[in-house]
Amino acid sequence: MFKKEYLSSYIKWGIISAIAFCIPMFIFINSAEYKESWWLYLGNALFLVVIAIYMLVFNKDQRENASTQTMMAAGHIATLFGIIISCIVALIALVVLIPDIFSSGLSEDAMGDAPAQTGVGKTHGLVFFVFMNAVIGNFCGGSFSSILIPYSARRNQTKDKKSEVLNN
Repeated sequence: MFKKEYLSSYIKWGIISAIAFCIPMFIFINSAEYKESWWLYLGNALFLVVIAIYMLVFNKDQRENASTQTMMAAGHIATLFGIIISCIVALIALVVLIPDIFSSGLSEDAMGDAPAQTGVGKTHGLVFFVFMNAVIGNFCGGSFSSILIPYSARRNQTKDKKSEVLNN
């Protein structure tokens, strides 16, 4: 369905965007305090910026006149790769940094000062916060960049050529 020549760039930028999200995520997991949850949103913002940079680089590689459909598809595919890698790294980080996450009873590293709405699970919502930001937050940020940049970065706004990413 997709051209294979772009696959390496999707994976490369997906890894870069996942790294941008995961660095603040590690800081949040280490602190395990509700008041430090802003680190996750900083990670979402960094993910958004990396996908926006990818869109600009992709457009420049296409002589600053890539089709809108091509750029939107490329941005969303890179976003999906970044989300998958972010979730895998989040799972590994939670297992390593919170070793009693799968044992019975309350975890020693439960999120501190969490409001009652976060739940009464083992970690008081720590796992939920990490995965929802890795999936929903990164998807919203990546999609925002993937929709906004193609319409604003093209040099020739009068005509749009056929998509190069999708085999039509």
